[in-house]
Amino acid sequence: MASVPLWLYTTAGCHLCARLEAALQALGAEVTLTRVEIAFDTQLSERYATRIPVLASASGAEYSLADGEEVLPEWLRAQGVEQRLEQGVEMTPPAEHDSAAEPQGSTLRNGRRFLR
Repeated sequence: MASVPLWLYTTAGCHLCARLEAALQALGAEVTLTRVEIAFDTQLSERYATRIPVLASASGAEYSLADGEEVLPEWLRAQGVEQRLEQGVEMTPPAEHDSAAEPQGSTLRNGRRFLR
């Protein structure tokens, strides 16, 4: 099956955009992704500034991480995107703080590390 064109509305330094791109890759989504920078277009900024990352298809359907990460595989299928992995993607939460990995001679107070 041919790669499906999708547009990713994004802006520089968008960590959620990188997360969405990683999810697409992990799903094995067969897409041609065009990144659209919203910062230089007033209309795009007004429409997407609080919603990025947003994926859009040629039909005009849109997906945002705010819709829920669990619906991404279904949304992609609805757009005709073939996926190599059908289980979906589990976004990993930040790692727990491991106090055993703390450097010797430091102390942790209020979430900040101080050297002794």
